[in-house]
Amino acid sequence: SRWIGSWACSQQTPEPANALPLDDLRGATLLQVVHLSAGGSAIRVRLSNAFGTAPLHLLSVHVAHPVSNGAAEVAQGTERTLQFSGRRDVTIPASADYLSDPLAYPVAAGSDLSVSIQYGDPPEGETGHPGSRATSYLVRGDLPGPKKFDHWFQLSGVDVASDENALSIVALGDSITDGHGATTNGNDRWTDDLARKLQAAGMHNVGVLNEGIGGNHLLTDGLGPNALARFD
Repeated sequence: SRWIGSWACSQQTPEPANALPLDDLRGATLLQVVHLSAGGSAIRVRLSNAFGTAPLHLLSVHVAHPVSNGAAEVAQGTERTLQFSGRRDVTIPASADYLSDPLAYPVAAGSDLSVSIQYGDPPEGETGHPGSRATSYLVRGDLPGPKKFDHWFQLSGVDVASDENALSIVALGDSITDGHGATTNGNDRWTDDLARKLQAAGMHNVGVLNEGIGGNHLLTDGLGPNALARFD
């Protein structure tokens, strides 16, 4: 078997209007839902502190199947704890990503995966992807219910174990690729449509990764690192 990307998003420093107050993450759990392109018998989750200025300590990370697309609730009996070099917690260095240990957790092509991150202290320097077109949920003991917003934070990829001929297609671009005009929680970006067409054509071992950033430039930094640097 070999690992391929099934879902991904590019990281940036969120602009102020799309950032979270960092203290909101103190002692909180952030639940995020992603839509997988290819399926597999096992998964790995990639977390990011790419724009952090200090190491980020996460207490635990869990995966589960949501009861429905865009829902905070997860299906009973599907929750699993990820490990990082055999531990439940992980410290991600500043300016780095960290890949979880493989987890035997079968996932289907076109299915949704819930990823819950439990924070202790908040990150110093925010890393995320504002244009999620998917609802995330922040849960904290002093809140009456989940706080909802349409951004992803600290989550940059999900890999799946597929067959030896498997591969991924990467779509690199700006808002047209990222999903401008797509329906929130509808998973109807053109990259989602491409993934469905490939599956319908029998290409079950091909993942489609959306690495678009809205407002991204080819040669100059601004909304995310420039596309030439990201391509490299």
